[in-house]
Amino acid sequence: MNQVAQPQFRHTPVLVDEVCALLLTDRSGIYVDGTFGLGGHSKAISSRLNADATLIGIDQDESALTQFDPSLVQQTLHLRCTNFENLDQVLNDLKLTQVHGILLDLGLNSFSLDDPERGFAFSLSGPLDMRFDRSNELTAETVVNEYSQEQLAEIIYRYGEERNSRRIARRIVEMRTTKRLTQSNELRDAVARSVDPRFRNKSLARVFQAFRIEVNREIAVLETVLNKAVDVLAPGGRLAVISYHSLEDRMVKTHFRDLSQDVPRQPGMLDSEIKIPVLKRITGKPVIASSEEVALNPRARSAKLRVAERTSHAAN
Repeated sequence: MNQVAQPQFRHTPVLVDEVCALLLTDRSGIYVDGTFGLGGHSKAISSRLNADATLIGIDQDESALTQFDPSLVQQTLHLRCTNFENLDQVLNDLKLTQVHGILLDLGLNSFSLDDPERGFAFSLSGPLDMRFDRSNELTAETVVNEYSQEQLAEIIYRYGEERNSRRIARRIVEMRTTKRLTQSNELRDAVARSVDPRFRNKSLARVFQAFRIEVNREIAVLETVLNKAVDVLAPGGRLAVISYHSLEDRMVKTHFRDLSQDVPRQPGMLDSEIKIPVLKRITGKPVIASSEEVALNPRARSAKLRVAERTSHAAN
């Protein structure tokens, strides 16, 4: 990334002090910010590392990466525009095999959320896009107009956990028979006409979240990166994940739990049934933002931080 633009947007990263306290185990180590965004977490991490440390920033949104000024960090900084599911390839290209810490902040940065042209926010009018990587072909417009009513209902229910999923899907299909839906306000109208006004904003948030997850394959990508992250952690290295909705948090919780289980050999057990813990959970319950932080940054309200450490005896 050679092009550097002066920052035009402000983004307040969540749980900064907590992330730094729990993630950093070697102040001269190699750390990956897999969801770099505007670099808020990375700047805070940099301020707590020695000058000989290395930072790697990954983000699939090139327009966000170009907002960052590399002179704001004192360490060697590598920025890569790609999906974090390609973590292993990024490290291979840098001739690195292990890192000391990986941060994944699964929230949407304010730079993208507040841009009406991206279509992420139901409160703003703009095209039905919702792509993190704008070179990808699939957009929310395609999903809304070309998926079947059953597919739409399943996406809204599974990824948005919205109980009115069938009613909303039916309304979308009715509306698109008249004209192709291309604007976020049209999707907003379909949802608003399908739910109780008292719960309208919650339903809107869930539906827009669901389509965003589908467009960007977020669940499949998260599963991939969780596995790859554990593989590249050095013994004693840590993985920190900040999630913002229950579906993601359950995935992280389950992943950390399963890889931290110790199942010693018992008489008659198959080798495949023996489990040596690969991870040690550093956080039991997720770390959440303080009331003071939420007051300053309302978007921190739903953030949940979980951290796990690679065990020293795990096989590489």
